[in-house]
Amino acid sequence: MDILSRRLALQWLAAASTLPALLRGADAQAANPTVTIAAVPDRLVPLTAATRRIGGRLGQRLAANIEGRLLQIDEQALIACFTNRDATDGRNQAWAGEHAGKFLDAACLALAEQPHPPLRLLTERIATRLIATQGQDGYLGTLPVERRWTGWDVWVHKYDLIGLLSYHELTGSEAALASCRRIFDLLERTFGDAPGQRDIIAAGEHMGMAATSVLEPVCRLYRVTSEPRVLAFADYIVGAYDHPGGPRIVSSLLEHGRVHLTANAKAYEMLSNLVGLVDYYQITGQPRILRAVIAAWEDIVAHQRYPTGTVSAGEHFQLPPQLLSLAASNVGETCATVTWLQLNARLLRLTGEARYASEIERTAHNHLLAAQDGSNGDFSYYTALVGIKEHSHQMVCCVSSGPRGLALLPSLAWGQQGDSVVVNLYVPGAAACTLHGTPVTLVSRTRFPDDGEVTLSIATPRAVRFTLRLRVPDWTTRFEVVVAGHRVIGRPGEYADVTRSWAPGDEVHIRMDVPVRILPGAPTYPNAVALQRGPQVLALERALNPVVPYLHRTAITSAYPVAVAVAGDDGGVPSYRVAGQRGIADGGGLRYEAAELVFVPFAEAREYRVWTQQAEHVRRDVPAATAYARASLSSALWLAPAEQQRPHTDVAEALTDDDASTYCTIDPRDPGPWEINDGARGQRGDLVWFTVVLDAPRHIGRVVFRHGPFGPDGGWFDTSHERPRVEVVREPMPNWRTSPYPSPHLSHWQSAGVLEGYPASSATEAPSLIAGAPLTATLAGADLVYAIRVIGRPAGNQVSCTELSGFEA
Repeated sequence: MDILSRRLALQWLAAASTLPALLRGADAQAANPTVTIAAVPDRLVPLTAATRRIGGRLGQRLAANIEGRLLQIDEQALIACFTNRDATDGRNQAWAGEHAGKFLDAACLALAEQPHPPLRLLTERIATRLIATQGQDGYLGTLPVERRWTGWDVWVHKYDLIGLLSYHELTGSEAALASCRRIFDLLERTFGDAPGQRDIIAAGEHMGMAATSVLEPVCRLYRVTSEPRVLAFADYIVGAYDHPGGPRIVSSLLEHGRVHLTANAKAYEMLSNLVGLVDYYQITGQPRILRAVIAAWEDIVAHQRYPTGTVSAGEHFQLPPQLLSLAASNVGETCATVTWLQLNARLLRLTGEARYASEIERTAHNHLLAAQDGSNGDFSYYTALVGIKEHSHQMVCCVSSGPRGLALLPSLAWGQQGDSVVVNLYVPGAAACTLHGTPVTLVSRTRFPDDGEVTLSIATPRAVRFTLRLRVPDWTTRFEVVVAGHRVIGRPGEYADVTRSWAPGDEVHIRMDVPVRILPGAPTYPNAVALQRGPQVLALERALNPVVPYLHRTAITSAYPVAVAVAGDDGGVPSYRVAGQRGIADGGGLRYEAAELVFVPFAEAREYRVWTQQAEHVRRDVPAATAYARASLSSALWLAPAEQQRPHTDVAEALTDDDASTYCTIDPRDPGPWEINDGARGQRGDLVWFTVVLDAPRHIGRVVFRHGPFGPDGGWFDTSHERPRVEVVREPMPNWRTSPYPSPHLSHWQSAGVLEGYPASSATEAPSLIAGAPLTATLAGADLVYAIRVIGRPAGNQVSCTELSGFEA
C-alpha cells in the first residue's frame, strides 16, 4: 500500500465519526426524492453518494472531468440553439439541443458526490436558462415550427428530460419538474394512436429508435409523479416498436437474439432503448421485456463487445465475428461506450449479478478512460485500438456523453444488498451506509490494478453483523481474503462472502493474482495478438519505444513482463517491458532482432498499437507511411439500413490495414457524406474517391493503389475519358481533434499525378489487371502532404480497392 493511500485512509477513518450527520445530510439533500414505484425492486443500491470518496488515478480522472470539461463548457453555445430556434431552418442544430441535458446530467452526478460551489452555480444557471427558453406549449427543442418532430427533435427532448430530472432529483427544483411535466404533456398530445396524433416512429432517425429512446426519462418521470397517464405513454412507446417501419426491438430480440439483425443495428440508439426497457420492466414486471434485454446483452458480450469494453464500428453493431479496430472504422463511439456502461449499471442494480459488474470493470479500466484525456478532461468521438488518440474539446455528442460515464463510476464501486455491503470495483476511497441502525464506513486502500492487493478497513461505533460481498474478477487465477486469521478463497466471476460480527477497526486483506493473458486478433486480425494484464488491455506506446522504428512491425516473444515500472504515489502511469522483436530496415525489406517492448495501459496510451504481430507471422516488408491511418470513402452505407446478413464491403479501413486480402468498394448510388448534395445518393458513373489522411504530414514520393476483385457489376475504373488520378492536400486540414465532424472532401485537393500504367478500360470492359496488382503514381517533388486520394469514374455499379499506400521519398 502506498503512503498517500494510508494518509487518506486515516483522514476518512477520522471522518467516520461524522457519518450520522453525513447520512442525515444526504437524506435532506434529496429535497424531492424519487418515488419508488416498482413491480421489481432493485436488488443492489449504491452506497450514499454524499459519503463516497474516490482517490488514486480514477480520482484524478474524476477531477479532470469537472475542472477540465464541465467547468469549461461553453454556456452560451449550450443555450443558443434553443434561443435561436426560429432564426434558422434548424438543419445545423438538429441534435445540438442534446448537449444541455447531457451537461446537466453529468454535472448533477458529480455534484451528488461532492459539493463544488462553482459547478453548482454553473449548473443552476444553465438549468434556469434552459427552462426559460421553453415555449408556452411545452416545446423545448431547437427546430422552427415547420420542421418540428422531424429527425432528432424527440431525441433532444429526451435529453432535456434526463438533464432536468437529474437536476430536480439533486436540488428539489420545482421549476425543473414543472418543465418536465410540460414536455411530457406536449409529447402525450403529439404522439399516440388517436386520430390527429403522430406516429412516434416517423419522428425519429434509425427506424424510430432515436425517438423511442425517450422511454428512459418517461419511466423516470413516472417514478417521480406516479401518474398513470405517464405509464400509459411508456406503454405506447414500447408498442410502437412494432408499428410499420419500426425497429421491432423486443420482438426481434425474442425471435433471434441478435443485435446486428435488429432494426438497422445502430448501437447508441438501440442501447439507449435497452436502458429504457430495463426501467420499463422494473415498473411493469413484464418478463418478456427483461428476456429481450438479456438476449441483447448476451449477444453483445459474445459477439459485439471489444476486449476493451466498447461496442460498434461505424456506429453500428457488426456482422459476427468481425470486430474492426482501426481509426478508419470509427471504432468505439464514446456515446455507445457510455450507454453500454449505463445498461450494465442498470442490470447490476436490478439483479445484483457479478457478470454485469465485470463488464463495468472492463469498460471503466479500458475504453471509457481511453476516451478521456486525463490531463484536461477532453474526450474523443471514437477511440481506435491502433493509432493516435483524437481527444477534442468540441461540442459534439460523444464529447458531451463522456462526462456522464465518468461521473457515473463512483456510484458503481460499492453497493448495499439487503444486510450486505457489496464491493464491485477495487479503487482507493471510502463510502458509508447504515446497517441495523449502525453507521458503517468502508475505507479502501489499494494500488489496483497495478497490483492485486487491497485492504478494506471497517469503521463503526460498535460491533455490527453483516456480510461483506467481494466481487472476484473473472480474469484472476487466485483470490484470497484474510480477516482476523480466517481465510476465504473466491471463485472467478462470482462473489466471495464474508459474514461476521464486525468490530471497529477490523481489516480485510485481499490478495489476487493479476495475470497477463494473450488475446487473439482472429478472426478479424488472424496474425495479430494483444496483451491484457488483469482488467487492463495494454498498448505499445510510441513515446516509450524510441528504438522501435515501426510499431506495426513488432512481435512479442513472451507474454510476461520482464520488468515493471509501477506508478508511484503521484499516480503516474505504470509501464511494462516485454521481451519481443522489432523490424529493422535492411536493404529493401526488414530483418528482426530481439528488443524490449514497452507497453502501457490502453487507457493511458497516446500514440499506440494494441495489436502486435504473432512472432511466427512477422511481416518483412517496410510498411507504408499511411499504414493504419484514417481513411474514408466518397460514399458508404454505414449510416443507412443495409442487408445485415452479409458483411459490408464499404469498410474504409481496408485501404490502410496493411492486409492485401481485405478490400472495400464504393458505389456512387450509396449515400455520400452529409455535405455532398445534402447526403443524397449519386448516379452510376459519378466520380468516386478513396481517401487516406496521414497521422502527420509526410514527404510522400510514391503512391500505390491496388484494386480488389472485379465482378459482373464492376470493380474497376472506367478510363474512357481519363485515367484515375492522384490528388493530395498540401496544407493542414480539419481532423477529429480540431473540428466537429471533419470532412476531408472539403479540403483543397490538388492534382499530383495519375496511376501510371493503368490499362485501358470502359464501363463494360475490364482492364487486364489481376486483383491486388500494384498501380503506381510518382509524385513530383516529394511534397509534404497531409492526405492523398485516388479519384475516378467507376465502371458498372462500383469500384474496389484493397490498399491505398503512400511511401516517403
